[in-house]
Amino acid sequence: MGFSHTLALNFGLNLAVPNQTLRFCGHLSSFWVGIAIGVLGIIPRALANPTPQSSGNTESNTDPQALQAPINPVWQLEASDASTLVFPKTSTMAEIEVSSDGVPRTELRGEAVFSLIQTAGHRPNSGDPLRPSFGNRIRLNFETRFSGEDRLRLRLQTTNVAELDDVFDTDLARLSIQGDDQNRVSLSRLDYQFPIGDDTNVFIQAIGGSISDIADPLNPRLSSSSRGAISRFGQRNPLYRQGGNAGVGLAHDFNEQINLSLGYLGDDLDLFSDEESIAFAQLTFDPTDSIRLGLLYTYGLNGLDSGTGSHLANDPFADQSKAIAAHSVGLQGTADITEQLTLSGWAGYTRATATDLPSHPQADILNWAFTIGYSGLFRDDDLGGLVIGRPPHVLSRSHQTSPPWHIEVLYQIRMNDHITITPGIVVITNPEADLNRSTIVVGTLRTLFRF
Repeated sequence: MGFSHTLALNFGLNLAVPNQTLRFCGHLSSFWVGIAIGVLGIIPRALANPTPQSSGNTESNTDPQALQAPINPVWQLEASDASTLVFPKTSTMAEIEVSSDGVPRTELRGEAVFSLIQTAGHRPNSGDPLRPSFGNRIRLNFETRFSGEDRLRLRLQTTNVAELDDVFDTDLARLSIQGDDQNRVSLSRLDYQFPIGDDTNVFIQAIGGSISDIADPLNPRLSSSSRGAISRFGQRNPLYRQGGNAGVGLAHDFNEQINLSLGYLGDDLDLFSDEESIAFAQLTFDPTDSIRLGLLYTYGLNGLDSGTGSHLANDPFADQSKAIAAHSVGLQGTADITEQLTLSGWAGYTRATATDLPSHPQADILNWAFTIGYSGLFRDDDLGGLVIGRPPHVLSRSHQTSPPWHIEVLYQIRMNDHITITPGIVVITNPEADLNRSTIVVGTLRTLFRF
């Protein structure tokens, strides 16, 4: 029995679900041993087999039925992510196949990300010297297809990467991967999508959903947390992070150029509570094969905190309001200038109103960025990336100084189909618009193993 089958059947863990814990037999160490065996098992083969160059040979050992399945949205590049790519059939990927004639089939895909982080800058809550930190995130995706055109996805995850928003007391420093699960494995994603006819897809998000799972954020080169931008802000317009993580949505293609996506997301424990909810709609227009534009509108309640902005942008009313209604509009686009060069960008505006305070005070919040992705910069299959922009900040405040700048540079080195190494640096000037705080600098070396 191969590694992946052994892992799927034998690892033990405490599975954390909101407000409850599901216990499985075995021991957590079995999970880590399985991960280590899998990662170490692919390294010799991966290093011995560098990334193949393109050739005229069109033969492939990819399952023909997998090619007949509908193409999942290309923007879901988190190892959501992994389902959007075609993997070679190897002993490192399990495919538990009951039948090829309409009987459910489950695939197991996984990734392990290891990050070395060094930072510089003033930390308001600590006087300890800055030291490098090392962390990891492990994901296992179980993807089941019942009809060949639908997908049920269950993700197990554990993350132990320095939380720089706590270190520097600002979400502006937050990375694309961070968290402190204390070596516990949690159910981080549970969703189901299926088609209605040829032009409509329905999305049901139970755990870990977001607007970007349904509506395309149009930052194709950098939207992945493991193979894209180093920072959380650099992945996509923060408006896509508003609202809760459970709900429903649909995407409909009117024709090859126009798509309408809409949905509702709320709290996973109480879908229609007043704690955090959002309704959204996006019209995506493809005027040419190389240009895509999207117009997003959202109306949300208590969902301003995207984990990317200043304290004031996350809560303009200083924790005095428990009923913040927000109308937001986002414009984003991407253009393939050449086969190698892609330019993308966005702008997001929010009008927030404290509906439970006298006189209903309001705040205007703005963010914008543009990104560059250049494949084959120094080597075939490598990717150079640049992000420049201003994270969410409040406008029209007399006491606020110039908002922070976000500058990010990364270079993704694709060693082969299984291993990718990404060094990068993020610079945040004028954090929290506080002239007394020094510039934040974050350097990372991220290594991704996929199996």
